[in-house]
Amino acid sequence: MTDVIDIRLQRDELNRNLGGGLPKNSLILVEGEDGSGKSILSQRICYALLENGRRVTYISTELNTMGFIEQMASLDYDVKYHMLEGKVLFLPMFPFLGKAKLSSDFIDRLFSERKIFENEVIIFDTLSFLMVDENLAEEKAFQLVKLIKGLNSLNKTIILNVNPGHLNERLLTLLRSMCDVYFKLELKDFAGQKIRVINIQRFKRPADSYIYAIPFKVEPGKGLTIEIASFT
Repeated sequence: MTDVIDIRLQRDELNRNLGGGLPKNSLILVEGEDGSGKSILSQRICYALLENGRRVTYISTELNTMGFIEQMASLDYDVKYHMLEGKVLFLPMFPFLGKAKLSSDFIDRLFSERKIFENEVIIFDTLSFLMVDENLAEEKAFQLVKLIKGLNSLNKTIILNVNPGHLNERLLTLLRSMCDVYFKLELKDFAGQKIRVINIQRFKRPADSYIYAIPFKVEPGKGLTIEIASFT
């Protein structure tokens, strides 16, 4: 199990349903439309990593620092003390609720900040927003993807959240082909309820057998809860 990152939390069975964790030094693609649960899944994984002794960098295009703390607290994923202890580096892209405009050299400046990449796990939520045509030229976007993949060779595990509607098909195909783990998230109606589903399209180097479709709900004060029994 030394090649697996434990994301176990006693309150849910996500870690077990993923075969015992996430493969180390992997590129993990989390793809889904708005509302499908990409951020919630990444926030749950982030909290579990911290609780299991890992250090995380979390880059957000949606939340400022206070918004991140409040969002995590609302799910009972309290990260305040982890942040105070320096175990999580949270980097908001839009300090004023998304109204700031990216500069043309944003990506170069981001990747020149070595501190961002010192932690073992790096989460981009949501990477695709930084890669839409108006923010980043296609050639630069391809270079960025290859650079991110290269971080795996430096013993980094990278989680990329993307909305397929933000990217052209060539770039989306490249991301899918380069990733080691590919989660495709969907929002479905089931028995009169909205259920989010993690569809596992690819999973290299699993520690054990895993569930190919993992339904989950999000509840205030509880966070992510697995819904296998009711879904089946």
